[in-house]
Amino acid sequence: MFETPDDIYRSYQKFLRKKEYQRAYRCLERLLKEFPDDAQLLEDMVGLTIIFWKKLDTGKPSLIRLAKIRSYWLDYMLLSKVEAELGNIAKAKEYLKKSKELQKVQSHIRAERRPGQAFADLEGFIRYKESEAIDKRIVQSLAIRVPPEKKGRINKAQYKSPQTARTKTAEVPFVEKSEQKATAPAPATVVPIPTYSVPVKIELLKGEAITSFFQQGISPLKETLLFIDYAFLTIQGGFDELLCLNATSAVEKYWYQIETVKKVLKLFHGRALLCDEVGLGKTIEAGMLIKEYLMRGMVKNVLVLTPAPLVSQWKEEMQAKFGIEFLTTDDEEFTSDPAGFWKKRFIIASLNTAKSAKNMPLVTEQFYDLVVVDEAHHLKNRAALSWKLVNQLKKKFILLLTATPVQNNLIELFNLITILKPGQFKTEKQFKQDYLQKGSLKATADKDRLRALLRDVMIRNTRSAIDLKLPKRFATTMRLEPSETEREIYARLDGFIRKHGFQKQTIYLLLREAGSSPFALKQTLLAMNGKDGADGIIEAIGDLSDIGKGTALMEILSKNPGEKKIIFTQFIKSIDYIAGLLERHDVPFVMFRGDMSLKEKDAAIAAFRSDIPVLISTESGGEGRNLQFCNTIINFDLPWNPMRIEQRIGRLHRIGQTRDVFIFNLSVKDTIEDYIIDILDSKINMFEMVIGEIEPILGHLGEDRDFEDIILEMWQKTGRENLREGFEQLGSDLVKAKQNYLNAKAADSEIFGEDYEM
Repeated sequence: MFETPDDIYRSYQKFLRKKEYQRAYRCLERLLKEFPDDAQLLEDMVGLTIIFWKKLDTGKPSLIRLAKIRSYWLDYMLLSKVEAELGNIAKAKEYLKKSKELQKVQSHIRAERRPGQAFADLEGFIRYKESEAIDKRIVQSLAIRVPPEKKGRINKAQYKSPQTARTKTAEVPFVEKSEQKATAPAPATVVPIPTYSVPVKIELLKGEAITSFFQQGISPLKETLLFIDYAFLTIQGGFDELLCLNATSAVEKYWYQIETVKKVLKLFHGRALLCDEVGLGKTIEAGMLIKEYLMRGMVKNVLVLTPAPLVSQWKEEMQAKFGIEFLTTDDEEFTSDPAGFWKKRFIIASLNTAKSAKNMPLVTEQFYDLVVVDEAHHLKNRAALSWKLVNQLKKKFILLLTATPVQNNLIELFNLITILKPGQFKTEKQFKQDYLQKGSLKATADKDRLRALLRDVMIRNTRSAIDLKLPKRFATTMRLEPSETEREIYARLDGFIRKHGFQKQTIYLLLREAGSSPFALKQTLLAMNGKDGADGIIEAIGDLSDIGKGTALMEILSKNPGEKKIIFTQFIKSIDYIAGLLERHDVPFVMFRGDMSLKEKDAAIAAFRSDIPVLISTESGGEGRNLQFCNTIINFDLPWNPMRIEQRIGRLHRIGQTRDVFIFNLSVKDTIEDYIIDILDSKINMFEMVIGEIEPILGHLGEDRDFEDIILEMWQKTGRENLREGFEQLGSDLVKAKQNYLNAKAADSEIFGEDYEM
């Protein structure tokens, strides 16, 4: 019978409790061969070898790997102490310095003692070890042994004892060859270190020298610090060493992304077309470039232009992964002071908002050190306002991000490159003559020459080139019949909302809560207790003891109970219901919620990894965390935005996952969530697509609105009875959008192949 990773991990824990460290080490060694970059396993290995077993040399490689993977200041601090213990003083100082730098940007990572005190203690320890090493070298040097074959009669007049040598000059004795004897080795003779007297003359500065010295202006602290920063940056060896790698958190940085960033910095000088295939992390590459330029002081302000549905996503990623707080066109600062907004340092703006008649003059009068345009294929037409806006922007660096740079014809590519490098292809007329076949805007006349020019501005990493192969995904949607009470609640809520004409955000919240669970809905209705009709819905919810989703959930959990499973939901009251349900059925679980402290979140993930089979998580659960040890997702409710559903799946189905991933979707028949999952699954097979492909497909819908807004508007315009027909039409539009995306993807593959990857 084969041992599973869970079996091996349990064996490790058993051996650790018994203090059988050698056997515990073998268990972790086996697991790390299968999961070499698993941060938790590496942490266990470090604890075992360094803390418990005291095998510093054995544990050091694991600690180094762990520090590189997650870049925590505490890891580098421990690494510094280990190197000092081993006598590697230079390395200890290097890691201590790195730990201090990281701690400045990782104040959220707490230690048992204050960082200042911890660093002071470690510095003292390193000085002690350094002094100890120097003493050893002195002792060794004073005990130089004369090899037997060199030994002979020593001239006593030339030889001085070690004691005498401290005050008088000693000379190394000269031994005649004729005096050597081929006898058994004599006892070793100690030869002292030669010492030399060096004349030193000390004089005071006189005349002009002393006057010049005191008349020079003293640099203020700010200038001195700037000079130190400048000196530090100049020794980085150009862009061969990226500063941003140790200053980012919750980012899985892959080799091809790092090489892409270096190439943009060194060869493209910050003006590039990033065209990685979907799901390979163009946003991460752009974030790394932004961070690198900021850390080097090469940019002071950044403007990110993106389709409206992606504005909030960009803000979240820049803040969570790179620690940069952007203002967006969704924020109050924009509506309260539009003119002042465009002068801010870090801006994420909807492309449509920026190109409007009101805002375009305000945007184009500013100078931006770095401009990033996501979904840059929207700039394909030089006659469009989008292209004109970006072309007119005053900018030093610019990054254009798109997985499909060519959607219809090669003139679109000419238009994109013209923004980056005006004159790269000369004029459009010349471009057609040189690179396109007569009578065609799609076929190239000189593919090799075209590709050679594109290599100066474009990088396109492909899944095949980086050898990215992930396990399969299997999705099952359980469409549940509502009970009579549940059906009554949905019907009453529909009439309640339409009767009172609530604002858009209130309608959106009520409908989403109802799609999650009646218990989530109840909390909001209680706040509206004075509204006509709310009481009846609240009473109906109070009559519910259980719901269909709860029964289906327990059915899933009862099958293969040993496998770890994540249950995703959007609302706290739904979490409370699920938790109560699991408690009644004696199913162990832990919760992961956005309002928990970092320590509580770490403890929840650790417990889930070790011996708890179920994690109940809100939307933010596991962001940036290594959850590939789990391969089952249960969507208790479904976000209206397909990209959010995709993000949930992406927490598990990513590099490092070794097993097939299983997805269970729970939906109640004839609800909005039921219609959403139906068109996503049956119309465009979303669960079979590559993670990240849903974004460009939605972009091909031709709507500059969030997917949620499209659905909400549909609900408002149609009655509950006609909602299905509206979703049928939306499904047809999605099919066309997917086909357009696939056509563009095929065209790009035909034109570019794999000639632009790292």
